[in-house]
Amino acid sequence: MSTSTASAPRHSVRLTALRTGLTPHILRAWERRYQVVTPARSDGGQRLYSDLDVERLRLLRGLSDRGHNIGTLAKIPLADLERMAREEEVASDGAGVRAHDFSSAALDAARRLDGAELQRVLERAAVTLGVPAFLDEVASAALRNIGQGWSEGTLSVAHEHLATVVFRRVLGWILQLYGANGVGGSRLVVATPPRQTHEFGALLAAVAAAAEGWDVRYLGADLPIPEILSSARQIGVSAVALSIVYPEVDATLMADLQTLSSGLDPSAKLMLGGAAASAARERLNATGAEIVDSLGDFRASLHRLQQRI
Repeated sequence: MSTSTASAPRHSVRLTALRTGLTPHILRAWERRYQVVTPARSDGGQRLYSDLDVERLRLLRGLSDRGHNIGTLAKIPLADLERMAREEEVASDGAGVRAHDFSSAALDAARRLDGAELQRVLERAAVTLGVPAFLDEVASAALRNIGQGWSEGTLSVAHEHLATVVFRRVLGWILQLYGANGVGGSRLVVATPPRQTHEFGALLAAVAAAAEGWDVRYLGADLPIPEILSSARQIGVSAVALSIVYPEVDATLMADLQTLSSGLDPSAKLMLGGAAASAARERLNATGAEIVDSLGDFRASLHRLQQRI
């Protein structure tokens, strides 16, 4: 990300609070008392924060949680805050345990059919860990464990359905926060192609891209290829990302994907993820698509694409 992009005001108060773990009240108090950052203002008078502001606030929050005085921290340049954070960073396995605790708590709430508690756990995890770690280490793991429990018979259809409703609500909430920011980046369409009804891979990808500053249009599951292509052309996307989980890639889907790839603007990238996409990597490469095996790979691909735009 370029310096000019990083310093551009683009994040709302709500989104900044989500990304930093600070409440809007504390955010305003720190600005007023310590001048920790100086947000810009939108045409409507709303405060807007840059990526650099968000990073500074995130570091300030982490260091203050470890006992440092915020009044002293507020005077320290960003580079020095980053150095302090690295020096005091807990062991990587400690962070993993914390994420594991959230994932376990989510599974326990699902087992008890306690949707309210499941939602509280997931929202706390997103705020505490940050959206990327929440997606990678909590949401993905919890969804995988819930699906495994259902397939093994330790969780019922009711358990799985309740968890699905809550996860969709929380992920939609995060996606809405980024979408309500009012300042979009490069445009991305995310969906699943025809007959692909498992949508969580696509929804996770949509949230991951939005957290990286992309202007995401999430179209949902089981969408006809002409609709995906029409939407991509209408808004002028830089990329289309599709999740393919089940059923496996057959001749019909191959033809659909070839039609989509051929119809996109030559500058637009087609990215495919999910278990079925990974299994059919060699055949899918013939469509010109890039196959991504994880959210980390997806982010890396988005970063590379952003650098070329």
